Amino acid sequence: SFRKGDWQVIGLIFTLDPNARRAELSDLRDRYDFRRELKYSDTDVVSLPYALAVIDWFLRSEPRFCCIAKDGDEFSLSGFAHRYRGLSPQELAYNYTYKEVLRHNLPPDHRVVVTVDQQSRTKNNNLLDYLKMDMPAVRDVIDGDSKLDDLLQVADLLTGCIYGSLMGVTQPRKRSLSDAFLRGCGMASARTRYPSKVSRQK
Repeated sequence: SFRKGDWQVIGLIFTLDPNARRAELSDLRDRYDFRRELKYSDTDVVSLPYALAVIDWFLRSEPRFCCIAKDGDEFSLSGFAHRYRGLSPQELAYNYTYKEVLRHNLPPDHRVVVTVDQQSRTKNNNLLDYLKMDMPAVRDVIDGDSKLDDLLQVADLLTGCIYGSLMGVTQPRKRSLSDAFLRGCGMASARTRYPSKVSRQK
């Protein structure tokens, strides 16, 4: 959002074998009999046990989570005011930050396929094409749907944990998720890494 008093956090999951990871998450869903979309913003008494299990799975599994957090009080949109292709400054800044996460974290010897959640951008946003520009390591960009993709839901959950910590979330269930994830990453608070990237390297 890049609004004053708010944070913009964009996070991605990096994995060498997404299908294997999705199979593991599917098994975890069956174990917890959880059939809804997992979203940090919708954490309730039903989803909390499964969400904590997903965090535990992530901390013990192969994927990496990397994100960039920008403080709306300090980040200026002035450099994005030209409305390229009719996009708003907020959309342009979002796209640029998304690309930053990739640029800083892609392995130098890999070509990757990026799955972007269609719910994370506006209808006319050219994010999919933009991520392919000047990024030879990006082989393709897929339009995904987090309602149907457990890995996208993990990205949402962990991004939400970082956002909640930065915003000082007090809602008990969301706070417990943020605390569990940050403890597993060896951090007391996401602000420990501010203003640089928040990234868990395994």
